[in-house]
Amino acid sequence: MATLDVNRKGFITGPSESTQSAARDASSGTATDSATGTQTAVQYYFNTGRGGGTHRYIRTFLHFDTSGISGGSSFVLQVTGAAYDDSTVVGVKHTAGEATGGELANGDFDAIDFSTVYTDTTSWAQSQVSMTLSAAAANDIINNDHFNVALVGVEDLNDTAEPLEESGNISRGINFSAQLRLSYTAAASGYGHKVLAVAAGNIGEVNTVATANIGKINTVD
Repeated sequence: MATLDVNRKGFITGPSESTQSAARDASSGTATDSATGTQTAVQYYFNTGRGGGTHRYIRTFLHFDTSGISGGSSFVLQVTGAAYDDSTVVGVKHTAGEATGGELANGDFDAIDFSTVYTDTTSWAQSQVSMTLSAAAANDIINNDHFNVALVGVEDLNDTAEPLEESGNISRGINFSAQLRLSYTAAASGYGHKVLAVAAGNIGEVNTVATANIGKINTVD
């Protein structure tokens, strides 16, 4: 399996709002760029308080430099989880950091595309969490220089009106200083053209030499 470490990592803590919908739709928060150590990185928080209560979300934003990946399959996002509640997380597309791995800014809190879901809904754990990436994610990884995935709670994705009925929080921790990477099966390399009208995918050897070890045939790339 091939691997690619995260290029930029961080999270944004949204503002405290009087309603769940206002908290989810907020346009700005407090960014923690280039996060390190163990952090509460995906969360829904609720406090009944006075005057209707307080609601808040935390979202994690990851960027991978995928300029060196031009093929492959079976893409998986591997994250080292930390302290957590019994809850699930999902990866969606984001455009934070100008979508090119730039510094995470307060105004990136709503740079989320909830309509483009990149991962399975995955139970969190205090260990390595493996999130299977979708065909849409694989396509973006292979065909673009930048891959941006945000980790949010399933209640955030679904815009659940009342995730909690009493004061509390649904929290998932991430150890940003530990393993955080893409794992995938790399595409086969070697001579990738037809030989005597036979497709490269149907050729295992040319004159007993495996195609993966052939760069040229008769000096032709």
